[in-house]
Amino acid sequence: MRALLTFASLLIVLAVIAVSVRSQLRADKRFLPSAAAASDAASAPFGGSSSPSVAQFRRELDKTLSEAASHREAEAASAGEDGTR
Repeated sequence: MRALLTFASLLIVLAVIAVSVRSQLRADKRFLPSAAAASDAASAPFGGSSSPSVAQFRRELDKTLSEAASHREAEAASAGEDGTR
């Protein structure tokens, strides 16, 4: 009896999840913009083509990562000097 109740509750949970996922998928299809509107919307926040913005983002990311790496190296060197590590 307990096994049947457990199985039934699992089926109910799976049904609720399936209905939720199904409604989410339908909502995505309802609000998809047209191809022309999508291309304008994609380039609008960056003021034109997205390629220069992506390149700028990559440059800034590389710069930040290199600064973080050099900061870690400096911390490691200073930790080795005073023997706290």
